[in-house]
Amino acid sequence: MQIFSEVSTWIAVPIIVALIAGKALDRHYGTQPVIFLIFAGLGFLVTCFGMYRVVKNYMKKIQPPESPLSGGQGSSSLDKGRTEEGLNQK
Repeated sequence: MQIFSEVSTWIAVPIIVALIAGKALDRHYGTQPVIFLIFAGLGFLVTCFGMYRVVKNYMKKIQPPESPLSGGQGSSSLDKGRTEEGLNQK
């Protein structure tokens, strides 16, 4: 549930702020819709970056820890011993 709220926040807040600020600046400077579109694009990029960070951090949390027996090479040390003794031959 926490990831849902974080992603939702990253979707809504930057885009809403960018659109409101862009509309206000366009109205102030009379540049309809140039600043609005630029800020909309920037809001989209900020949203993408924020969602990437949230998902990346979430993936780190749910990734299983590496087994202490694996030795970091994908097979357990028991398999290595069997191979060395010739017991794991096919």
